[in-house]
Amino acid sequence: MPHLYDAATLDFYEGNARPYSNARPDEVSSDLLAFLPKLKAGSRILELGCGSGCDAAEMLRLGFDVDATDGTQAMVSLASERLGRPVRVLRFDNLDERESYDAVVACASLLHVPHEGLPAILTRIWDSLKPGGWHFASYKTAGSEGWDAHRRYYNHLSRDVAERIYRKAGNWTSVEYDEYDGVGHFSAPSRWLTVAAKK
Repeated sequence: MPHLYDAATLDFYEGNARPYSNARPDEVSSDLLAFLPKLKAGSRILELGCGSGCDAAEMLRLGFDVDATDGTQAMVSLASERLGRPVRVLRFDNLDERESYDAVVACASLLHVPHEGLPAILTRIWDSLKPGGWHFASYKTAGSEGWDAHRRYYNHLSRDVAERIYRKAGNWTSVEYDEYDGVGHFSAPSRWLTVAAKK
């Protein structure tokens, strides 16, 4: 049975939710903003790994119907406080919807899924999308999989590996990739890979 999540990573976010969120409290993902024009007004979006709810707040402001979720209760509490509405605890491997969403977005969250478990998670995402729905994700790349100084696991997908994994998981009609140099949450330089896949 493949490992679908990393317990140490979940423990980090459970125990450090507020200081982590306070490091960059109001920064909306520029990658996400570039992706959202692909969606129709009012689209129903599942957000996986919403953190403190900053991206969810922006999507709601733009008129989308957002189901914000996170894998830890501590982050869910912060997001609920920010959004003024309930946010769900949902670990990726517990997603079991069928054709329920117009989009599933995962900004810097699926990068914590172990390599061997990622195809199964992406298959669950594919299943949860309506026909013609979109999936967006961002990953740190250009490195070897493993744990950082905070004991958070990163899969560090290369584009080649991402292409192989996405081919295994769902019958996508198109998959778009982009890479660029940026920073991580704690401002360390990082190389990023984004994926926008259409069902």
